[in-house]
Amino acid sequence: MGRALLLAASILLAAPVHAAAEWRALRTDHFHVIGDISADRLREVALRFEQFREVVTQLLPAALRAGSAPVVVIVFPDARSYRPFMPIANGRTVLVDGFFVDGADVNYITMNVEAGEQAFPIVFHEFSHLLLNSAFAHAPLWFNEGLAEYFSTFEVANGGRQALLGKPIRRHVALLRERRLRLAQLFAIGAGSKEYTRDGLERELLYAQSWALLHYARHGAQRPFTALESLARRLADGEDMDQSVRATYAMDLEALDAEVQAYVRKQVYTHVELNSTDSVITQVNSQAATLDDAEVDGWLADLLAHLQRGPEAIPRLERALRVRADLPRALATLGVLRIRQGDRREGLGLLERAAAAGPDVESVQFEYGWALATEPVLDAARAQAARAALERALTLRPGYPAALQMLAAVYGRTGDFAKMRDLLTPLVKAAPDNQDAALQLAAALLGLDDIPAARTLVGPILARPRDDEIRERARALLGQLSQLQQQR
Repeated sequence: MGRALLLAASILLAAPVHAAAEWRALRTDHFHVIGDISADRLREVALRFEQFREVVTQLLPAALRAGSAPVVVIVFPDARSYRPFMPIANGRTVLVDGFFVDGADVNYITMNVEAGEQAFPIVFHEFSHLLLNSAFAHAPLWFNEGLAEYFSTFEVANGGRQALLGKPIRRHVALLRERRLRLAQLFAIGAGSKEYTRDGLERELLYAQSWALLHYARHGAQRPFTALESLARRLADGEDMDQSVRATYAMDLEALDAEVQAYVRKQVYTHVELNSTDSVITQVNSQAATLDDAEVDGWLADLLAHLQRGPEAIPRLERALRVRADLPRALATLGVLRIRQGDRREGLGLLERAAAAGPDVESVQFEYGWALATEPVLDAARAQAARAALERALTLRPGYPAALQMLAAVYGRTGDFAKMRDLLTPLVKAAPDNQDAALQLAAALLGLDDIPAARTLVGPILARPRDDEIRERARALLGQLSQLQQQR
C-alpha cells in the first residue's frame, strides 16, 4: 500500500454500474473487499476504508491496537442486489444503504454502491464502534454513540486533496435548536434505557446530544479531548457524576453543562482538515482477482450466517461445494452451521476439511480451533489439533483477540496454566476493559496457586461487572479462591 502527501481523488460512487460487472476481490493491509463492481471502483472503496482507519488512528491512537478479527467489505452494485442481504428485524427487511455485522471470527461491512456518499456515514458509524471497542470496551453509551456519530462524518474533498472530519450533522443541529438533554440526563442513559431502546424523538435527541458533547470536546473545549475520555472512564467505573466532573474539569456538573449548552447554542461547528502535510494513505496497489460463482456463494452464505440466517445460507453452501468440494470458506461456514444445528460430528468433519484446504485463511483456522476447543470432551489429540489451528490463526493475524482467548481456554482445559498466563497477560495489560480475558487470567493464576494476583483481578470486576454472566463468573472464581485459601 502506497503513501504520499496528497489524498487520492474523491470516490465517484454515484456513477452508473455496468450490468456486466463481475464479482471481484482484493486485499489491502486491513480489509478484504469483495464486490460485483469494476476493479477500479473496488480499489476506490478499499481506499476509502483505509483512509478512514488511518484518520481514526491519528485522532484516537488507542483505538487501533494490534490484532482484530478480519474485516470483510461486501459491495453490492444496487439496492435490488443488496436487498436479500439487508438485515431483518421482526420478520421485515430493514432498508439500509450500509450495514455492519461484528463477529469473533469475521466482521462484515456491507453497502450499496449505488447509494453514493450517503452509504458511508452509516458504515463508518458502525465500524467506529468496533474500533472504539479495542480502546474502551465498556464506554458509556453517550461516549460510544457520540464518537461514532463524530467519525461518521469522515469524507474526502477538493479533488482528494483534503480529508474532512467533524462537519456538522444537519439533523442533529436542527433538533438541538428545539430540544436539549442536560448532561445529568445524558449520562444516566444506558443500553437498557427506553431513550435508547425505543425509536422516536428521545432516541434521536440522545444521538444528537451525544454528538454535540463529543464535538464540543474535540473543537470547543479549552481542554484536550482526553479530558472527556477520562470522564467517560470514571463514569464507566461507577463514580459519582459530579465528583467525576470536578476531578476531571475542576468545575461542577452544572457548570460543565452550561458550557456545553452555550457551545450548542452558538451553532458554530468547525471541523478537522487533513491535507498534504498529514501523510494520509493515497492509493491501494492491490490487484483485484475475479471470483467464480462458488466463491461468491461461499462469501454471501457466510454473510447470511453472520446475520443469523443459517437456513438461507445452507443451500448456497451446498451448491458451492458441489462445484468446488475443497472451498475453505464454504466448508467452514457449513461446518459451523451444522454444529449450531446440533450435529457436531458432521460439523467437525467439515471444519477439518476446511482447515486443510485453507491453511492461510485465519478465520477458517480459528473456526476449526474453536470447534475443537468447545468439544465436551477434549482428549489429547483434539487438544493438539485445536492448539495447532489457533496458533496458525495467530501466526496469520498476530494479536487476533478471539484466537488468543480460545487458545488460552485450551491451555486451561489441559492444565497448562503457565502458558495460559503468559498468553493472556499482555492481552489484559493492553485491553484492561476486557473483563472476559481478565477472568481467564485470574483462573490461570488460581491454577498456579497465585491467590493474591488472582484476587487483584477479580475484585474490580466483581465491583463493576459488565453483565450478569461476568458477575456470576467472578463470584464463582472468588468462591474458589476463598476455598483454596481456607484449605491452606
